[in-house]
Amino acid sequence: MENCMQLEDLSSELFCVIFDYLNAFDLFLAFASLNSRISSIIKLTRLHVIIDPVYCRSQIKFMSRHLAFHSDQIISLNIFDKICDQKNVVAYLFSRHDFPNLRFCVLRDLQDSSKLENVIKKLKLQSQMTSLHIFQTYYTSEYNICRSHAHLFSEMTLLNTPLTLRFATLLYHYDHSELTTTMTTNINLKYLHLIFYGEVDKIIIYSLIPVLRVCNALRQLIVTIKNPPMSRNNHNINIPNLPSINEDDLPTISTLQILDLQIFTQCNIHSLNLILHCMPNLQELSVTLVNDCMNQWLIDSFIDGNNWQRMLTSHVANLKIFDFHMSFLMDNRLLDLNLILNSFRYFVTHYNGWHMGISRWITFEDIGTDSTHSYRSESHQYVSNLSALIDLFSITNLEFEHSNDLSRSYVAPYVLLACINVTKLIMHTSLFFSSIVIDNPNLTLTFARIKELELISDHMYVSLKHGSKIVDSFPSLSHVEIEVYSLDSGIPIVDVFLGGLKMLRHIIVTFSHKGLADDTITQEHIIEKWRQSFGLNRNDEYKVVVKIEDHTLYIWIP
Repeated sequence: MENCMQLEDLSSELFCVIFDYLNAFDLFLAFASLNSRISSIIKLTRLHVIIDPVYCRSQIKFMSRHLAFHSDQIISLNIFDKICDQKNVVAYLFSRHDFPNLRFCVLRDLQDSSKLENVIKKLKLQSQMTSLHIFQTYYTSEYNICRSHAHLFSEMTLLNTPLTLRFATLLYHYDHSELTTTMTTNINLKYLHLIFYGEVDKIIIYSLIPVLRVCNALRQLIVTIKNPPMSRNNHNINIPNLPSINEDDLPTISTLQILDLQIFTQCNIHSLNLILHCMPNLQELSVTLVNDCMNQWLIDSFIDGNNWQRMLTSHVANLKIFDFHMSFLMDNRLLDLNLILNSFRYFVTHYNGWHMGISRWITFEDIGTDSTHSYRSESHQYVSNLSALIDLFSITNLEFEHSNDLSRSYVAPYVLLACINVTKLIMHTSLFFSSIVIDNPNLTLTFARIKELELISDHMYVSLKHGSKIVDSFPSLSHVEIEVYSLDSGIPIVDVFLGGLKMLRHIIVTFSHKGLADDTITQEHIIEKWRQSFGLNRNDEYKVVVKIEDHTLYIWIP
């Protein structure tokens, strides 16, 4: 008879290796109460705290009780500040624990609160932290932290930098105005990713220059420069010209090797020249330029490849990788697309594998009945041009923005067919439920691969009939977000999802009115529906979470 090895027979060294792969919560839940030997090994293990939005308050309290004896072992934090039934999770944990050996810290979707000041104060005291990353869902106002807290995070990271900090990300709306007046230099940071955000008269491409002056030891820099959106119906918008700057007083950052510059504000070729002049040893450059209020002569200068050639050869002679994407709102004048392409021919011969594509959307004011063939031809051409710009096979998340342009609707199925590895789809309901998408037999295999679906309501809410179509067409969905008119109209749709989507784990239903629904959507209701359809272990019932907050229904299924 062969000898059977038990878990306790494993060496302490092997246990340490295994435990190093586990989240602190899972480690405490599975092993903390086994025996004294395992407990002693846990005391020797480096711990990682990971808190996702699906966590609940009881899990946080459970973990915090154990951290009271192990906070000095925590080397990494990756925390969403808002979970399914609690906000300010970051402040809660930092108020109870000091994390003296923290090295890697990621804070996501911070909820604005006076308690954040204590978090910042404790982060300043970290003596071993090498990475600090703050990720806000910055395109929604819900997750914008107040200016005073944004200033404190920026000041701590860029000016009063902990000596050990080497990598930093500050993705929230802020202008980083403190950089323009400081005389401090930061020789610690090697990687920086941040956003400059503010009004068009304050945030321009030259906002980047103080970063180059202060953080003069950077090796990689990713910057987004962005202004608040302006209404296209406002014809009295005054967009100022770029100010003049002292070109003899520009900083030089010789260590910088990688720059990813994303510009959503006023810019011209000359300003880009000055920026690149500051980084003579740059090896990789990626430029994204999107502007719908740019003067035509500025657009002409950007789509002339000869200007780009002169700029790059003059200032960044060591450049090995160059990528760019430009998007402009133009008038209806004719463009010689071949002439534009030929002006960039230098880059095709200079960089291995470099290629370029160009396309132009045409807005049709009058739609005729004979336009379908024209749209089909243009759609094929658009996808062909798009594939020349980016590798469509590498795209996993695909979002279609709302447009009243019929030609854009016709291109949607062609893009879906070309992006064969897409697993997340975001689309407005009017386009999604149109016959060219949801009833398109050519998209059957594409839909079968989709795991996450988010439908955004324009003038159409999701109905029960729509819910059945989603179940029939998307068998692999694990995450679905929809918008309905009222909560009571959404409950039957949820039941359809629970009865037909075996892989489903997360449902979000946004509703405009509560309707007549009262307590019909409860945890017990979801558990029973799921058990009837696919079975559910009774030990997992507590993991089912149902929450209604701010006209939104959230459901998590284990």
